[in-house]
Amino acid sequence: MSSSNAPRPSSSSSGPTDSPSIWSWRGSHATPSARNAGSPESSGQMLNNLHSSALQAAETPRLFQRVMIGSVAGLVALALVLMFAPWRQTVAGSGQITAFSPNARPQSVESQIPARIRSWQVDEGDVVVEGDTIATLEDISTGYMDNSFVDRIATSRSNELAVLRIEVQTARQKQLQAQQKLRAARAKFDNAVAETATARERYRRIEALYRDGLSSLRAFESEQLDLRKARTDSISASADLEAAQQDVEAARLTVRSRQSNLASRRADLDLKLENAQERQAASVVRAPIDGTIARINRAGPGETVKEGGQLAMIVPTIGDQAAELFVNSVDAAIVEPGRRVQLQFSGFPALQFSGFPGTSIGTFSGTVRIIDPVDDGTGRYRLLVVPDTSGSRPAWPDGSYLRQGSSVTGWVLLSNVSLGYEIWRRINGLPPQIPVRTTGTKKSAN
Repeated sequence: MSSSNAPRPSSSSSGPTDSPSIWSWRGSHATPSARNAGSPESSGQMLNNLHSSALQAAETPRLFQRVMIGSVAGLVALALVLMFAPWRQTVAGSGQITAFSPNARPQSVESQIPARIRSWQVDEGDVVVEGDTIATLEDISTGYMDNSFVDRIATSRSNELAVLRIEVQTARQKQLQAQQKLRAARAKFDNAVAETATARERYRRIEALYRDGLSSLRAFESEQLDLRKARTDSISASADLEAAQQDVEAARLTVRSRQSNLASRRADLDLKLENAQERQAASVVRAPIDGTIARINRAGPGETVKEGGQLAMIVPTIGDQAAELFVNSVDAAIVEPGRRVQLQFSGFPALQFSGFPGTSIGTFSGTVRIIDPVDDGTGRYRLLVVPDTSGSRPAWPDGSYLRQGSSVTGWVLLSNVSLGYEIWRRINGLPPQIPVRTTGTKKSAN
């Protein structure tokens, strides 16, 4: 019996049935399998244990599950918060820096006459004062090439005016002569009237005497002839008086005509002389304003220019700044003067958040001053924005850094809405909300 209980020498101790170390990590479950490895039941049990161990190895750790659930819940909460977060609607536009006052914008210096450049008195970059000489020209128009054409026109004017003054003096002398003749004719007429009255009185006396037989027929007939002669002389004197009056009126009209002609010719000749003087003065090109010579468009002496040809460009030194922005017709309809604008200048680092203007960095503030009533020909409307330094808003950079013509981008601040509404509006392609105008509300309320 002792021999039957002795251990068998195992020649297959390295076989699968004799390897309890494979299942030793499973604890007590490995021992029955090792003991019954040779039976069909032990093989099935081994497969079941292997399958359950694979499922347990593929299970997600609980810590990772909690992290995933927390992340999803955080994203959902963040989305809900952002849906109701405040958002500032804006209208974006781009353009360039300019000046609000036309006198502060770059001005072109042009030639007022067709001429040849004689010399330049300035160089590009020179600072000039109003009235400084920029260039001298030589007039090449026919009739003005002579340097003494102003003196010739002045001499011609003096001679012609002298002739016209003589004509006026002659007309005045004729008027004086006509007035003297009028006085003589009036005196003659008065004498003729007096003589006629005397002849009529004598005729009445002779007629009475002749009827009484106290006067002769010859005396009566003589007085009758004298009365007729007196009447004839009176009629002739009246005609001479009327003719003298007409001569005086004609002389007066002649004097007035000569004086009017003199005044008219003097005005024409003065205008001609002034034009000649202005043309001579136009040969000296002067600075119209204080500023800096930015560009000389013509080469050196000898080059010809047409009337109205650009000679140089001058930039005023007036510290006037404005932003010229262009927006489309839809955005222009909801923008009104007085709206605040957030600006970003080219060359100045900035972080712009259009929906959160308070968090922007490196931007500058402005105010819409003017909106053009018509477009620029391409469907865009121009906005002129002036600096807004109210409160603690920073001032715009100096003109030496922010030059006219620099690029600028602006966002006109409109109504406050929720971020969810803004996303919905943009998905549907709707325009921003039309801001409520305070003045219009007051008028409608009243």
